[in-house]
Amino acid sequence: MAAFFLLGTALAFAQDATEIDDPWSGVEEMTVTGGNVLDALTSTSISVTAFDSTDLAAFGASDVSDVAAFTPNLEIRTAGSTTATLFIRGVGLNDFTANASGSVAVYEDDVPKNLPAIQLGQLYDLEGLTILKGPQGSGPGRNASAGAIKVYTKKPSGDLGGFVQVDYGNYNFVNAKGALEIPILPDVLSTRAAFSLERRDGLVKNRCAGITQEQIDTVSGLCGNNFAADLIPGVADDLNNRDVWSARLTTQWLPPVEDMTWLFSVHGSQLDQLGTVGEHIGSNQSFGSTDALGYIQPELAAERARIRSRFPSTSDCRRQNPGDPTGRTNCVRAAQTSTRAILSESLAHRPLDTQPFEGAYNRPGYERQSSWGGFLTGEWELDAFRIKSITGFERYDRERLIDADYSPNIIFEFDIEDDAWQASQDIQVSGELDDTPLSWNTGLFFLAETLDYEQDTLSRQPGPVEPSSSDYVQDTLSFGVFAEFEWDFLDDFTLKAGGRYNWEQKRFAAEIITSPAQNPRDRCAPLSDGTVPKCQRTVTLDHPTGTLTLDYAIDESRTVYMKYSHGWKGAQFNARNGRGQLFVTDVADPEVIDAFEIGFSGSWWEDRLSLNGAFFWYQYENYQVFTFTNNSNETPQRVVINADNASLYGAELESRFEPVDGLVAELRIGWLESRFLDFTDAVVRRTESQGNRRIVTDFNGNQLPNAPRFKVSGNVSYDFELGSLGTLTPRYDFNWSDDVFFDPSGGTGSPNADGDIFLPDNTIGQKALTLHNVRLTYATASGGLEFAGWIRNLTNEVYKTLAFDASAGPGLVGNLLGDPRTYGLSAKVIF
Repeated sequence: MAAFFLLGTALAFAQDATEIDDPWSGVEEMTVTGGNVLDALTSTSISVTAFDSTDLAAFGASDVSDVAAFTPNLEIRTAGSTTATLFIRGVGLNDFTANASGSVAVYEDDVPKNLPAIQLGQLYDLEGLTILKGPQGSGPGRNASAGAIKVYTKKPSGDLGGFVQVDYGNYNFVNAKGALEIPILPDVLSTRAAFSLERRDGLVKNRCAGITQEQIDTVSGLCGNNFAADLIPGVADDLNNRDVWSARLTTQWLPPVEDMTWLFSVHGSQLDQLGTVGEHIGSNQSFGSTDALGYIQPELAAERARIRSRFPSTSDCRRQNPGDPTGRTNCVRAAQTSTRAILSESLAHRPLDTQPFEGAYNRPGYERQSSWGGFLTGEWELDAFRIKSITGFERYDRERLIDADYSPNIIFEFDIEDDAWQASQDIQVSGELDDTPLSWNTGLFFLAETLDYEQDTLSRQPGPVEPSSSDYVQDTLSFGVFAEFEWDFLDDFTLKAGGRYNWEQKRFAAEIITSPAQNPRDRCAPLSDGTVPKCQRTVTLDHPTGTLTLDYAIDESRTVYMKYSHGWKGAQFNARNGRGQLFVTDVADPEVIDAFEIGFSGSWWEDRLSLNGAFFWYQYENYQVFTFTNNSNETPQRVVINADNASLYGAELESRFEPVDGLVAELRIGWLESRFLDFTDAVVRRTESQGNRRIVTDFNGNQLPNAPRFKVSGNVSYDFELGSLGTLTPRYDFNWSDDVFFDPSGGTGSPNADGDIFLPDNTIGQKALTLHNVRLTYATASGGLEFAGWIRNLTNEVYKTLAFDASAGPGLVGNLLGDPRTYGLSAKVIF
């Protein structure tokens, strides 16, 4: 990087200051939000959804995950403020582990955020956000088989100015953000500083709050249930709070040479809040029943009692069947079966129990993360070509204590510490031929990354889960070299092609200890027969990817295209720590995708109506599937395996309509048909007569995880011009999603010891629902002041954002909830 800088500066000073032919001469204004010189040229054949700062404010977007609800065929699931899984068009990796290498690339100012813990960074002082859909088989940056999310921050413009904005809402929500730009040397050096601070009280009431050690020692039935729990004195009242700040400083230097720009940026953030908790529903082979240690939430116990009162009791069965033991037994069994069926049915038709934002948590835990990084970007335009270099560095330290069973018991809880760093370098060289209508772009990309991870799994002994500890270090090296071109071979036809060679090496070293009460065992130590477990492994892989596109320009405003993309995702390591697992480190094979797409874009009526759409079809090989293991007597584990075959096709349509000045309506529609074609897995169940039993589960025909069939979102706004009084703008946003499933089971979870599926439909999923947001903004005529009022989740829908099946060992189903109705006021000063 330093060599490039010195060489470029020296050559620039030596070069004559000659004018460069401008291929865009005559264009009054052009905005390029992409990260390379070809983005403007290839935009017609890229399936993309873009949001500007106004959209993000209306959504209440605090981080990247908040845009998913408004983007066709984009799903982002979070299990905390620093964990996310991302899916585009059904392609993604539903794995929350720290070493998960996702199928969706996330960038900020074209610097990749490869580490999952930093992909959700706060959104503030932005130019906009774009979602690129489909395999990124060519071009700069890291390889991504699903697509990419690109965040662009505001850069220094050379003018003095800035803003301060403060939002305040219910739950004592406070969001303060601002920016200040200072020109240090006019037309040469300027800098922009920005910050964001967000705090909010907890959304979930803890029934175990404020309990003292004396009460724990002397009082039974604490936390609203007649149950002896594993309580910790003085736990917090309200959980699922927010407390995070971020800051960024960006400096732009325009050296005294023609067409050279340098950007230097540093940023940092810190998050310190209580651990994220969800809803506990006992299953124990009877949905809505107790968990493996006998706990049931009070509201579910009361509902069960009401249902049981409608059926004969044991004494009633005796009276009704005197002298008939078989009749009494059948009577009792029928009553119990009816109770289970009715309670299961009620839970299936509503998202959660009757008190979804209350629970009993013995260990609220915490989530703390500090991260920092920066980048240096240089761009230099010469007579014959252009050079761009992007050097990035990111680092984080994180610690989490997670009450993963969402109960007053220590069934399975996690104490986790991890830290990681990554360094990346992207160099691009591009240009156009003088005598031929052909543009080209080539370059290379390099990424180095190290992750150090430690986890203790806590559980009561004796209990349904065996405590353990696991440590591992993962080192990743990734390299890519690409070349692409665009050729206008006829007046109305453009051919675009590109390819990338991808090389990746991962080294994984694990240490796993299981801790039974009498005989702790190092599962990475050699066995008595000399067998050495595979706790240290290295995988080196390479694969070519590419794209080929044909554009046809109907006229200046309308284009259709056909596109083929070949995508690839590297291997994924798993560290298993359950009983009976000898080879505790295994690898999911790389995933390969062939994507075919036909699309169009166009505008009519002097750009008052614009439409963009695409139809796509994907063919998979070794589709990587995240599974949440649900084996008897084992800690639920996150494991990635391969499905032999899956199919996926769908379409997207986005429109913008402005029938009169100031009235804008937008509509975005996604359609996705996805199925497993050849995928089975096995679970272990313990029976009294047969011991451990292996049960094969057939997922063929099931919908892929996080791939709702239909998704619709939109917004309407109108600027009421008040003359010298300013502008009043009401805006309405909505998003509707079809049923979505969070695992490969199609939402019904895994079977019991008899091989029967006993959980109701959508237990590990969320039924279709609609969310509504409204916002009213007033801006003064000068534009210096803005005031707004907003309501999000207007109808106060209760819904799940994630669920997992741990019915076998822990005997429960866990659910994470979306935010309830929130509302507030906003004030912004622009100077």
